Amino acid sequence: MKLLLDAMYSSQIAPLLRERGHDAVSATERDDLRAIGDAGLVALARDEQRVLVTHNVRDFAPLVAAAMADAPPLLGVVFTSDKSLPRSKRTTPRYVDLLDALANEDRLAGGVVWLSAS
Repeated sequence: MKLLLDAMYSSQIAPLLRERGHDAVSATERDDLRAIGDAGLVALARDEQRVLVTHNVRDFAPLVAAAMADAPPLLGVVFTSDKSLPRSKRTTPRYVDLLDALANEDRLAGGVVWLSAS
C-alpha cells in the first residue's frame, strides 16, 4: 500500500514508514508537492495510486468523494483528528505504528478510514 501524507504531518513519519518497508511519501519531501493545492494533491494520489493521509477533513472530504467516483478512482483516504490523535513530535511514533498496522492489514484500499489512538 502506497501512502501520501499531507504537509501538515511531521516530516519524520514517511521516512520511518519506509524503514518498515512501506512506500510512503510526504508532501514536504518532494519539490513538485510543496506548493500543490488540495485538488492537485488528491489528483496526484489518484494518479500514483496512493492512499492519502490528511487532517484537513473539511477541505478534502468533497474532493475525496469526487475522486473516488472518478475513473480511475482514488484508492482511499485516512483522516485524522487532533481530538483523537494530536499531531506533535510526541505522537509521531504513534502515527507510524498506526499507519504501519493499517497498511499491513490492507484496510485502506477503497474507502475512508479514521485513524485514532484507541
